[in-house]
Amino acid sequence: MDQNWILDRLSFSHSLSHFCFCNWYQLLAASLLMANKKNLYFALLVIILIFLSAIYYQFNPARYRFFPRCPFYTLTGFDCPGCGSQRAIYSLLHGKLTDAIRFNILLVVSLPFLAIHFFYKLKSVILRKDVRWNIIYHPLTPKIIFTIVIFFWIIRNIPVFPFNYLSAAH
Repeated sequence: MDQNWILDRLSFSHSLSHFCFCNWYQLLAASLLMANKKNLYFALLVIILIFLSAIYYQFNPARYRFFPRCPFYTLTGFDCPGCGSQRAIYSLLHGKLTDAIRFNILLVVSLPFLAIHFFYKLKSVILRKDVRWNIIYHPLTPKIIFTIVIFFWIIRNIPVFPFNYLSAAH
């Protein structure tokens, strides 16, 4: 597009209705493109989750060394809130809920919330309108999640009964 054409369209000599009428198809095309990008990102996320689930189902992170190690545990010897998550996912995919809880109870407890949020996003993609689970978008939700994660991080590193059960059992 010519820069003069853009400046001409934005000039005050044209009425707002003329400007809107001339560009409605461009706005529509841009909004459809954005909607398709959202669908593409969502589909890509689903494909990645399926691929990772297949890898975690096939390979036990406790036996294979190509899975990433926790840098916090490697440097300090203490468990981070995510320590044991890979082994917990492997255990869940094999139907071993008690093992998954033993590796990382925070992950196991958070998965139903993540699943509900995922299905709301899926519903939004299918219906092509924004459908939200309001509790996730409440202003206090990030603060509550942050507090829970920090509290879990601290108590799982206390080497005294009953807190030692929260350890990732390296």
